[in-house]
Amino acid sequence: MTLFVSAGEARRLLTVPDSLRAVEEAYRLYGKERSVSSEPSLSFMIVPNEAPTMFWMKGACLKELGVAGVFFGAQFGDYYMMVSDCKTGTLRGIVEESWLVKRRTAVTAVVTAMKLARSGSTVAALVGAGQIGEEVVRCLPHAFKLSDFRVASRTFEGATAFVERLKPEVDAPLRAVASAEAAIRGADIVITITLASEPFVKAGWLKEGALLVSMGGVHEVHHEVLAEMGRVVVDDPGHALLRGDFASWVDRGEITLDAMKQRIDADIGEIVYGTKPGRTSESQRIMAVIQGMAVCDLATAAFLLDKAVAEGVGQPLEIKPQMTLPELTKMKPRAESITSGLRRRRPSTGVSA
Repeated sequence: MTLFVSAGEARRLLTVPDSLRAVEEAYRLYGKERSVSSEPSLSFMIVPNEAPTMFWMKGACLKELGVAGVFFGAQFGDYYMMVSDCKTGTLRGIVEESWLVKRRTAVTAVVTAMKLARSGSTVAALVGAGQIGEEVVRCLPHAFKLSDFRVASRTFEGATAFVERLKPEVDAPLRAVASAEAAIRGADIVITITLASEPFVKAGWLKEGALLVSMGGVHEVHHEVLAEMGRVVVDDPGHALLRGDFASWVDRGEITLDAMKQRIDADIGEIVYGTKPGRTSESQRIMAVIQGMAVCDLATAAFLLDKAVAEGVGQPLEIKPQMTLPELTKMKPRAESITSGLRRRRPSTGVSA
């Protein structure tokens, strides 16, 4: 059955524990299968309207789960995840992502913290009181027993309104603070998800053993902070060098591209799957640049489609296969020829996964 699952249906079906399991499984399979993203992992198309419209597409596959998919959407518009059978290409369903992408983004930060924060972490800081920040606040207490959960935003008034709105939903002592520094100092886990116009995380703020998860895709962290880090982790290495802190440091001449590549110790897939270590000491400061991988959207959407079928939710789509697959003996030579040609022609990012 091919299904369409709306944003409202997704919100009703998907629990926080479901989200955590789906993203952790996506990262595990990323570590195991390695080749899980399209080439390039993110593609843009800009339509020169009066206010330019940007579309983007991200592809992913998870062979063990038998699914492949494409995330597509428009800035200030709608987002969708199309899920297909990874072998036949048969469309399984389309899931609206307008809310789901915010939940998925937040959960990637939480799963990263589950793998990299030091044991017994109880103090968390969130800088950025937007819609993704709301999901961080809802999800992080499911993974950590927090004694203090601080929120900072551009204004204290904004942070206060955010906290008062979310307090009834959260089993954690949530409170607004007046500045990013007040949130970060003394925190075990720091998550930044902002549209900052200039970096605001400064050297000397992160306590020994702290985890910093930078997610904003903009310049959030001063370059001097890198020297304090015992370990540096990313999700998609190529994307981490395209936008966000690392790209900004390189563009400003604060570090060379080659040196930045060498400074990355592991990706989150390697850590979750166990091929590389995460934290190697309780005193180690760790910086993780986590900006979102389509493989997490794919795993979550595939889970949702299965749950929707089981619970009789979703709108059936009358879509039939357009082709009949040839026998394997006929299909294999041509398929191998095409894929080997594409591998020879694809541009290199110069980044090792």
